[in-house]
Amino acid sequence: MTVRDLLPLLPDPAGVFLYGFDHESDASPWRDEDREHWPGLLDGLPAPLSHYAQEPEFQFEGFFDATVCVWRERGAAEWRCGPVEFGPEERDGAEELFGLLVDAGPEAYAGFAEDYFERPVDRGAVAAVLAGGPLTRRTVEALSVGADFGAAAARARAMGFGEPAGPGS
Repeated sequence: MTVRDLLPLLPDPAGVFLYGFDHESDASPWRDEDREHWPGLLDGLPAPLSHYAQEPEFQFEGFFDATVCVWRERGAAEWRCGPVEFGPEERDGAEELFGLLVDAGPEAYAGFAEDYFERPVDRGAVAAVLAGGPLTRRTVEALSVGADFGAAAARARAMGFGEPAGPGS
């Protein structure tokens, strides 16, 4: 698993930006030639998080491909999204894309990750991250072999994710 694999969930000191793209959903920007977002998708996105929709690595052919976006500013009590409306048979793909985040814990995510990345995933490391405990060298190495612990610890600290454990952990 690499940082690129985790990009749809974007932790930032300003909060978290989560997006997904379901090419088969009614909200797909590819539903017509003009390629535009479903009405309201990005409305209300706070300025400190709005740059993600403009970043080249989140775009396809110069366009931010997304059918669902949610965000939570640092210190906010709840997640937010734009004022998107769908008819009874229309969908944005959120249930298929993010059901695992809403309905399951470490065991379910580890199973999903093993299937998706086609490699074993350390369930203890996944549980430690989801519990929000201190980041350890062992946890980082278990989830991303060869990852730079110092860089991971600095990013975790900037996001407010527990104080990284000492050098020997």
